[in-house]
This record gives sequence, structure tokens and C-alpha cells, in this order.
Amino acid sequence: MKRFLTLLSWEISDPLRLAIFLLGVPSLTYVLEVSYLKAQWEVVSVSSTTFIPPTVPPINSVTAIHLFEYLSFSPGFWILLAFLVSVFSILAFRYDRERGYAFTVYSLPFTKGELFLAKTLSVLLASILFLYIPLLIVDLVPNADIIGVVKEITLTTRYFYLLVFATYFVLFSLSVSVTFSVLLRNMFLSFIASFFLLVLPFFADLSWPPFSFVPMLEKSLCWVSPFESGWVLRGLVVPAVLLTLSGAVFVRGDVL
Repeated sequence: MKRFLTLLSWEISDPLRLAIFLLGVPSLTYVLEVSYLKAQWEVVSVSSTTFIPPTVPPINSVTAIHLFEYLSFSPGFWILLAFLVSVFSILAFRYDRERGYAFTVYSLPFTKGELFLAKTLSVLLASILFLYIPLLIVDLVPNADIIGVVKEITLTTRYFYLLVFATYFVLFSLSVSVTFSVLLRNMFLSFIASFFLLVLPFFADLSWPPFSFVPMLEKSLCWVSPFESGWVLRGLVVPAVLLTLSGAVFVRGDVL
């Protein structure tokens, strides 16, 4: 275990990926903040003409509506997130081969299975942080004066459903990107293929993952569950199958 944790720390501390991470998080936060302000304006416009009793629980308040809706107002955030997940996957699985030091990496006392797992976990960790850090900042910082209300909302089952749908987006994007990174030998082609497939549903107005998860974020407020069989299939089972197949190809393939 200690040996594997050392390998994982090497993957996480890769300088190029760290630089992209440090640039990506502020970029995602900015895009999400813009969407937050846009959604706030729309919610305030509606609430100004609608009577809402002051004694309603936080989950039924205008603040809750805002927190559940603004993520759906930000296609740019999700496109950028898919882009960064794809870039991280390509760099993790193809960069050492493109730069010619793959033989050195694969000569280390680690099995190919350990290498695949470490690379996948490092990309997963970065991808989850890409999602949750901007979300945490945008949810809490503008609402510092009503932090108690926001806390009550974010601790509800319905907000948990929102987080699960958002995580499905990350898992599906990661699995597709890793699959193309393993199957295609060219780093640029791997990126183009994976990113194109990820954003195609958005631009073609198709209800395909990962963008089919985005409209469900605000529907979580109405108790739409991510644990229904169809969503579990698309958000967990398909990514698990793709990663399993990618791992098998990675372990059986040659170094290059």
C-alpha cells in the first residue's frame, strides 16, 4: 500500500497537471460565478412578483431555488469542466509516451495495473476538485450573510441528489476520456475524439450523457432521484464498464 501511495503521489504532483489545475479552478469559479449572478437576477425578478411567506423552511425558499437552478444556467461551466477532465486524462495516459520517457516509467517496480489505477485515481481526484471547489466557493461566499440558511439547504437529501447528478457528469466524462486515451496512440487525436464526443450532445441538442445530467440538477429540488435505475446505469455502470475495459487494454497493451 505504501508503495502504491508513493506512485499516486507522483501522479498527483505532476508539474504540468498541477499548473493546469491551478489555472482551471479559478477559471471554472469565474464562469460559475457569472452564471450565479445571472440566475440570481432571474430568481429575484420572479420572486418580486410572487408572495412567499417568511416562515417557509429554507429548502422551500427563494435561496434554495437559486442554489438549485444556477448550475443549469451555466453551459460554459460544464463545457470547460469536460475540457479539463479530458485534458487531464490525456496528459495522465499519453504524455509520457509522447515525450519518450514511457519506458523509464514502465521499468519502475510497479505493475501495469498499479500504474493504471494510480493514473485513474489522480485524474478522478482532480476532476472531483474541479467540480466541488468552484461549487463550494460560489454557494458560500456570496451568501456569507445567510450562511445558516445555506447550510440547512446543502445538508438536505435534495441537495445531495444534486451533487450526485453533478458527480455523474464527472464520472462519465472521465471514463470516456480515459478510454480514448488508452485506445488511441496519438495524444492530440485522443483529446479531439473524447472532447468531441463529450460536448456533442450539448451542441446537437441531444439528451445524451454527460450533458443529460445537467437539467436534472434543478429537478433535484423536486425530489428527482439520481438512484433510479436509468440514471445509475448512465452515471455509474457505464463509466465503470468503460474504465474496466480501459484497464484491461492498458494492462495487456505494449508500452507505446
